[in-house]
Amino acid sequence: MELIVNSIIPVFILIALGWGFKRFGMIEEKAEKFINNLAYYLVLPVMIFTAIYRADFAKIVDMRMIGGLALSALLVFCVACLIARFIPQEKRGGFLLPTFRTNIAYIGFPLIMNAYGATALAQMGVITAFITPLHILLSILYLNVTYRGTGQNMGKIGLYIVSDPLVIASALGITFSYLKLSLPVFAVNTLDMTAAMGSPLMLIAVGAGLKIAKIKHDRLLIAASTFIKLILQPALSLLIFTFIWPLTGQDFKVAVMCFAFPSALASYIMVKQYKSDGELTAAIIMMTTLLSIVTMSGWILYLGK
Repeated sequence: MELIVNSIIPVFILIALGWGFKRFGMIEEKAEKFINNLAYYLVLPVMIFTAIYRADFAKIVDMRMIGGLALSALLVFCVACLIARFIPQEKRGGFLLPTFRTNIAYIGFPLIMNAYGATALAQMGVITAFITPLHILLSILYLNVTYRGTGQNMGKIGLYIVSDPLVIASALGITFSYLKLSLPVFAVNTLDMTAAMGSPLMLIAVGAGLKIAKIKHDRLLIAASTFIKLILQPALSLLIFTFIWPLTGQDFKVAVMCFAFPSALASYIMVKQYKSDGELTAAIIMMTTLLSIVTMSGWILYLGK
């Protein structure tokens, strides 16, 4: 519990800083747009590339785990898509992305390391290399069809998808990792320095886009997204790895916990790029992060250390 609290509190401090900077005029509209563009076109692609680049696809992870997590992600994506059909179009992306995307890097890695050890952390790293590209492809496909699909053929939408910086970063990361290509030390150090900006930058951006009144106005959507993210998605993983692709021991615990973390920070940056409801996404990220203190503790106790 102490580790969870110590992982969550810095998140809220940085979100509060972003909110305060925006409220007191220290972050203006142009600066906020610059931060979002910097995160989307530089920092996020570098974070994705470096995470996948370091993964060893040949070791550690049982492919049943990858298949089960992909199935869980697809099922939750479909549930979120179904719910999104009944809400205004401008809110759909802002609701859907944080509902099925998970914050593995900032919250998940330290929690898994403390709860289950270094081997589990290595498993989580390889899982990220497989699941992150799937999340990105589903997100970009949905956003393009929802916000750019009107009057455009699928070929043009496909071009948007393959030219997206996050898709390119995922493809390059997989290529370098699979072929075991090495970068020079100075390049790796440069990428690491750039990636280190990621979480603080995105948290400040989330805070800048947060409107407290939004939580009350969209409370039903926020509640639905939070329930799906923190309860339904890990429960689906538990059922999949109990009855469809049975896993045991540490593999089972890591697989279930993979989707028990709060909403991914990157969801906000992507939603803003596609002019969807970033304020809704920011509110969902804040709420899932807050309530995950209780739910992640509950899942760890249920699964056992």
